[in-house]
Amino acid sequence: MHLHLPKPLHGWRAFMGEVGIIVIGVLIALAAQQVVESVHEREDVAQLRRAFRAELADDRARWEDMRASDPCTLQRLEALGRWTATAPADARLEQSFHLMLWNMHSSAWDIAKTSPATAHIPLDEQLAYADLYAASDNWRAFLAEESANSVELSALVASADQPESRRQIKIHIAKERIFVRRRVQNYPYFFTRFAALKIRPDPGRLTIARDPQALCKPLES
Repeated sequence: MHLHLPKPLHGWRAFMGEVGIIVIGVLIALAAQQVVESVHEREDVAQLRRAFRAELADDRARWEDMRASDPCTLQRLEALGRWTATAPADARLEQSFHLMLWNMHSSAWDIAKTSPATAHIPLDEQLAYADLYAASDNWRAFLAEESANSVELSALVASADQPESRRQIKIHIAKERIFVRRRVQNYPYFFTRFAALKIRPDPGRLTIARDPQALCKPLES
C-alpha cells in the first residue's frame, strides 16, 4: 500500500516558508514574554530592596537615638542613686526616669518571606538582611524587659516616701545599668551589619521627636 501525502496548495516550498514564519512568530512572542517577565522581576526585586532599606534606615535611626541617650541615662542613674541615699524619708520625685526605648520594625522582611521576588536576590544579600532582622526580632524582648524596668523604677521613685519603694530603687537602678551595658555591648553587632549593607540612619522617619540629652538635666525636686 502506498501512502500519498496531499500536496500543499502552493507547493512544499511555500508551505515550509509559512511554517517557518509561524515558528519565528512564536519564538518572538516567547522572547518578548520573557523580556516582560524579566523587567517585572527586576522591578519587584528593586521594590523589595527599597522596602528593606527604608525600614532598616528607620531601625538604624532608632538604634542611633538610643545610643546617643546612653551617657545621660547613666548620668541620671547616678543622680537617682545619690538622691535615694540622701533624700529625706518623705521625699519623692515624679517622672524621674522617663527612658525612651524604640521598638524595631520588620514588616518588609515578613512580607519578603512569601514573596517570589526574594528568590532573585543574591543569597549573600538575603543572608545579610536575614541576620539583621533576626537580631532585631531577638532584641524586642530585651527592649521590652528594659522598658518595663524603667517604668517600675520611675514609679518607685515617685513613691519613695514609702519605705518598701525606697528599698527597691537601688535594685532597679542596678538592673538598668546591666540593661544599658548589654545594649552597648551589642551595638557593634548591629552597626557593622548596617554598614555592610550601606544602610544610613533616617531620623526623619522617627515618629516621636525627643531630646537624647534630656536625662542629663538636673533632677527636679
